[in-house]
Amino acid sequence: MSNNLAGLATDVAEFRALLHENKFNLCRLVYIIFPFGQKGTELEKMAPYDWQMEEWAKLSKHLTNPLTRFKAYKLNISSGNGAAKTSFMTMTAIMLMMTHMTKARFCANTLPQLRAVTWPELGKWFNLARYGPEFFELQGEQLIVKQEDLRPRWWAKTLTWDEHNPAGFSGFHNLGHALFQGFDEAAGIPAIIWQYANGGMTDVDTIKIWIAVGNSDDPDSKFEQNMLSPEWVTRRIDTRTQSHVDKSFVASLLRECNGDEDHDDFRVRVRGLPRKSAVDSIIRREIIEGAINAPIPEDPTRKHLPSTLTCDPAWRGGDETVLCHRQGNVIRLLERFKLLGDMDHRYTYNRLCYWEKMLSVDRVFIDQAEGTALYTLAQNHGKNHWTLVAFGSSPNDQFDVKDSEYSNRRAQMYYMTRDFLIKGGRLVTDVKDWEEDMIRQLTWAKETRHKVTGKKSVGSKVDIKKLYGKSPDVADAIVLCFAEEVNERLWNNQDGIDEDNSQPEVYDPYKLVDFESFV
Repeated sequence: MSNNLAGLATDVAEFRALLHENKFNLCRLVYIIFPFGQKGTELEKMAPYDWQMEEWAKLSKHLTNPLTRFKAYKLNISSGNGAAKTSFMTMTAIMLMMTHMTKARFCANTLPQLRAVTWPELGKWFNLARYGPEFFELQGEQLIVKQEDLRPRWWAKTLTWDEHNPAGFSGFHNLGHALFQGFDEAAGIPAIIWQYANGGMTDVDTIKIWIAVGNSDDPDSKFEQNMLSPEWVTRRIDTRTQSHVDKSFVASLLRECNGDEDHDDFRVRVRGLPRKSAVDSIIRREIIEGAINAPIPEDPTRKHLPSTLTCDPAWRGGDETVLCHRQGNVIRLLERFKLLGDMDHRYTYNRLCYWEKMLSVDRVFIDQAEGTALYTLAQNHGKNHWTLVAFGSSPNDQFDVKDSEYSNRRAQMYYMTRDFLIKGGRLVTDVKDWEEDMIRQLTWAKETRHKVTGKKSVGSKVDIKKLYGKSPDVADAIVLCFAEEVNERLWNNQDGIDEDNSQPEVYDPYKLVDFESFV
């Protein structure tokens, strides 16, 4: 596409006609609306980048075809620094607003990003657009159509998110016209916000465009999950392929990363790839991978060490019940299942009793959130070594809670798990496919500090589920191994685990089996 469209419109009427004629062709609209190559303008020596034109060509094909025009078009772009993702997103929104009655809203990972980067970028491109003031007014953090009776259905605004009140993203509709959503630095936006924002993609006979851009600072973010979703059009941009990016910047960063192109910083800031672990994870991915991949040394004394069984129980709603076992420096993921149909906590209780017998267990730790029924069943059968653990309760690592460096038991258990793995602890499971979930979920807990005390803190299970869209059931079952210090064996377990029964038969977790003999 040449820039000879510059100057074709000599007045507003001709400009309107060009807009209407090319309303679905963004590759032409970008030259009609913005003065690329026009002498005497800021864009005199500039042109859209190749990757931008490629994405506008794809979107134009989607809009031109009546069979796809009203299907939601979701575009997810991850790149290194300097690829001009935000300008692409804001130019797209302006082109849509100048050709269709459009509601557009923008959010970012933080309010400063939204106010200092995203919205000023939209203002910049609006001010560069030809005849922009003939159609719209830029008022603070909103761009509104000049015709007052159309203002309820034709605007662009900023919108901040709150994971504790995600409903603020509901009610985004413009039936029969056009909708645009722009997510900037989208890797930091929690999954629950994406979930509510998706409600704006439901109107029929409506153009619906959603563009999310960012750097993949967190490999498990909803932004990164979208890169693998068939619902999204995706693009990764290695900025080394972009002629406008300063090559000396890339070379300098590579030196900072000791020449390692797979270094997390180089992956994110240049290659457009996700970090191997989130930058603020308490337990980094490489630590967990080391604990899984390292061989377990032969240790005949291990079977005489205290044996601990843990359970992170779930009821309904898609979460899993997970069982783990720890003895010495080995933690084993035993089972994970969902309660289906007529299954209830009695099934989970029977599974715990089964493993308790097979592994000569001395203590059983159960997450209190869904574990009271299990604890009651245990008490009714005289199992006084079964304990409920409240993740939000006070830490117990010090005699006086004021002396603890942790804000609650959850933080204490996650940090103790990290120390255990760093010092040679091992993670094992007999199901190879479960290893990746152990790795991913253990990295979800982030390093934070209590706002008042400054002590080490960790987000709750609810917070993590809002951030990633999934519950950390496997991780919570693992860290429960450190709920309390267990130093002694029960008198009837002194001989340790019978080696012949250390790997018992694996039962179908979805089949309710009568284990009353173990109760």
